[in-house]
Amino acid sequence: MQKSGLEINQLVSKARQGDSKAFGQLYDNFAQRIFKYVRLKIQNREEAEDILQEVFVKAYRGLNSLNPENLNFNAWLYKVASNTVNDHFRKIYRAPEIVGIDEDFDTPDFNTPEKEITIKSDLETAQEAFTQLPVVYKQVLELRFLQDMSLTETAKILNKSNLSIRLIQYRALKRVKLILREKYGSEYGKI
Repeated sequence: MQKSGLEINQLVSKARQGDSKAFGQLYDNFAQRIFKYVRLKIQNREEAEDILQEVFVKAYRGLNSLNPENLNFNAWLYKVASNTVNDHFRKIYRAPEIVGIDEDFDTPDFNTPEKEITIKSDLETAQEAFTQLPVVYKQVLELRFLQDMSLTETAKILNKSNLSIRLIQYRALKRVKLILREKYGSEYGKI
């Protein structure tokens, strides 16, 4: 069960005082979502698991540097994850490559095979369009729509203003629409 911001901040305060049980609860609350975020960028599951572990080690070490006033632990933790992924790519001497939707991505279970085929086709189409976007567009769309982050949280994670995130999001969606129109014709014109 997701904890409220107040409960999270209370757990952070306890963890800062050395309460390992509180940090364990923070881990339980965020590990799955952070793993999904990392997994979108890292294709190899084992590498993604290692990065997840590294994220929480860095988070534990960084707890004392947090300012408890106006703390958004969720945004801070995603920022740690984003930086850890970038560090991973720097270590292997290549630019970060953000991967599209994972094959194991949870999709709704529909009864008819026709609907399942349509959904799979739509996911493949979206993934194909997504891979053609610039990195910053991908990051914003991932955080806003796949991770269900607010505008403010996304802005904090990417070190940008809310207005900048709204503009990037608008341009990214416009670019996706253009890509789909070019590939599939006017049937995607109403996106």
